Amino acid sequence: MITSHTNMSIAPYIILANCCLAVSLGFYLIFLKKETFFQLNRVYLLCSLVVSFIIPDIQTHWIERLDVTRQIKYTIEVQPVNIFAGRSTAEDHLTFGQVIIFLYITGIVVFSINLMVRLLAVKRMIRFSNGPSSYSFFKTIYLNSPSVSPLICEHESIHAAQWHSADILLMEIVVIFNWFNPAVYFFRKELKTVHEFIADEGVIRLAGDKNEYAMLLLSQTFETSINHLVNTFFNQTLLKQRIMMIQKNKSRKRALLKYGLSAPLFPLMLILSSATADNYSARTKRNAMSGNEILNSSQTDKGPVFTAVEKAPSFPGGEHKFAAYLGHHIKYPALMRQKKVEGRVLISFIVEKDGSLSSLKVLREPGYGSGKETLRVLSLSPKWEPGVQNGKKVRVQYTIPINFTLKRSSYSALKFPHSRFLLAC
Repeated sequence: MITSHTNMSIAPYIILANCCLAVSLGFYLIFLKKETFFQLNRVYLLCSLVVSFIIPDIQTHWIERLDVTRQIKYTIEVQPVNIFAGRSTAEDHLTFGQVIIFLYITGIVVFSINLMVRLLAVKRMIRFSNGPSSYSFFKTIYLNSPSVSPLICEHESIHAAQWHSADILLMEIVVIFNWFNPAVYFFRKELKTVHEFIADEGVIRLAGDKNEYAMLLLSQTFETSINHLVNTFFNQTLLKQRIMMIQKNKSRKRALLKYGLSAPLFPLMLILSSATADNYSARTKRNAMSGNEILNSSQTDKGPVFTAVEKAPSFPGGEHKFAAYLGHHIKYPALMRQKKVEGRVLISFIVEKDGSLSSLKVLREPGYGSGKETLRVLSLSPKWEPGVQNGKKVRVQYTIPINFTLKRSSYSALKFPHSRFLLAC
């Protein structure tokens, strides 16, 4: 059974995908970049680009049951609720998480507009058949002079025939949604570089003279790039690399073994994805599981206790209201304040089918009455919206960390982002 990325919130999905991108790029730069198997390099870059966004979307039950997955899962912790010695406001007007989301969406909008502007510029170039240098865009080829070298024409024809523009557009879309990750810009640069190597290799096969072709590249030194979306014969930033690669001897066939070394990367990424996604499952909708597939549940006289459900229980008004409730009612123990003790209380409870809380238990505490005070407040909690599994209300277990802190930071009060709920394991 495979579940979709609705099993995890958008934030961890994006983070995992970008981590996979960075790992794939690192492997390419270390092992594959200097090889002359240009078509294989293109395939690797494109496949790793796609796979990096598929892997966080995959969770298989056999992966989740692996010991290594469980070990990783148990070492990932969520952010706690903060309880300060001084009284704090009920809610933040603007949380750090909201600022991050705003900046992320703003970046997407800016980069989307930038891509649209460049696409319109390419459309105008094609419409009016102009440009300071020869270029290709998909199947359209423009030659800036009737007497242009046949080698340049062949170079652009290879770009067009192999649909290099499609690669570039795919990469631009990836950049839009992952603009914050430096790896995507290196990915884009390497992909365009491989495109030029492929076209150069094809032209040299036709011309048969490496030196003649290298001199042709040098003769175009004063041409300027017109738009990064099109494939131009001359690219000043790649000139040195292209000439060096033209003169380089072909890689030996045994170098092909390096591509096989990339295979273990993907299972490792899958294990990390499955482990991380499981830690965020409390806040996300899960695909329905059959009655025989209750994950980490326990059977009592009241029915099974779930740790993963389609619809997670929620405090009336949401997470911020729950944080505000704890902030208003939990009193920092006097003895704890007197002895200047800080620490974390880890408390678990079950949200029953009727929304009430039961089986409240302190798993860890710094002492001095902190655990007892937390139990007191949670026992008085109003009823929650119960969890739902297969269309029925079910019992769900939570584990929540709560920090008792003497000094309050300058920017946060009671912040309770989505990741603060941790389903008990």
